Amino acid sequence: MKQLKLTLVALLSMVLLTVSAQSKKEAALTTALENLRIGLIDANESLLNSVTSPKLTYGHSAGVVEDQKTFVANIVNGKSDFVSIDIVDQSIDIDQNMAFVRHTFNAVTSTDPKVAPIKLKILQVWEYKQNAWKLRARQAVKIVI
Repeated sequence: MKQLKLTLVALLSMVLLTVSAQSKKEAALTTALENLRIGLIDANESLLNSVTSPKLTYGHSAGVVEDQKTFVANIVNGKSDFVSIDIVDQSIDIDQNMAFVRHTFNAVTSTDPKVAPIKLKILQVWEYKQNAWKLRARQAVKIVI
């Protein structure tokens, strides 16, 4: 009976540690997602570099695919300029050190002199390395407004 209690306590402890680790990873991912959103709006080069992988493949709804350097440069130099971004219908699936995030991306862009709303469906793949989430891949699909 004593052995059974010890086994149950050990098993419960492992489950709680796993849940705790998972919730810490999810909280860290939620922070990284928000930092990406803020980095896009503020055109913050250091923030964008901190949340993206050097191996980033960033796919746009028009079919253009950028690496990290090009993606960050196009945000910082204003080629892609976001006035506002609203993320809705987000789902997060974490599988060990990978995370798959889907959401609807409602934004307002500004390309002189045109200001226009866009609505996209997004799939992001995040990688957890060295205690940090990094955006590894992103693909967008346009939704006609």
